[in-house]
Amino acid sequence: MTAELTSRKKTLELTSQIEFKALAMFDAQPNRAFSYSLSFHAGQYRLYMYDRAGGIYSCSYDLHESPLMLLHILCATAFAPASWLGMDDTFDCQLHPVITVDATQYFIIAKCFSSSVIQGRATNVWFVAKSILAGSDPNNIFVVKDSWVNIEHQLLEEQIFEALKDVECVPKVKEAWTVQRDGQDDLTSLCCPAAFMSHFNQSCDHRTHRRLVLTPAGRPITHTASPLEVVTCLLDLIIGKEFVFRYNVV
Repeated sequence: MTAELTSRKKTLELTSQIEFKALAMFDAQPNRAFSYSLSFHAGQYRLYMYDRAGGIYSCSYDLHESPLMLLHILCATAFAPASWLGMDDTFDCQLHPVITVDATQYFIIAKCFSSSVIQGRATNVWFVAKSILAGSDPNNIFVVKDSWVNIEHQLLEEQIFEALKDVECVPKVKEAWTVQRDGQDDLTSLCCPAAFMSHFNQSCDHRTHRRLVLTPAGRPITHTASPLEVVTCLLDLIIGKEFVFRYNVV
């Protein structure tokens, strides 16, 4: 949890600072699903919560009139399980980070791509292997794509890959999984109060946490060795797009 303190009554600038720190927290902790923040301003405090659907915050409470509520928040921050404070149990950021897809654990070799956003897909792409030693063999390296998908999308990403399985240079899906939290699908709606969800249901951006394991693993286009490789990558992309439009895959 982060906190901001100011003596001024206006909270717009304070909210911007909290959002900036929440984004920095998500970037630094890829195993974070949501975050909480506190602001203290002119003798009042306010609680903020951010996840991949956006952010919500409470009304302002007087420090002297509602001290017990603040004590509850601080005790929860100090003693609650890490998963209650936004940490993902299926992603262990230890000395050798491990990410879980269904029942399989993968050791992270390196980061391939990261999207620096709070609201949205927030895609992270990792090079992984089933063991640390296997990471030295290119044939045993896979790609894990971790993202928050809008639940209103009727066509799942793995279904698109399946439709394109006969196209050369299109990755193949090895595993596809919805991340589980407390025995159920990890949805942004799990962290939102029921009253908030019922009132803003039409405009709320509902997202679910998905992971794909793809093969084969290749170098990012930013690591190409020559202009010829760049042109080759672009040609493969054009061929794939042509197939998508010709056969109306999406």
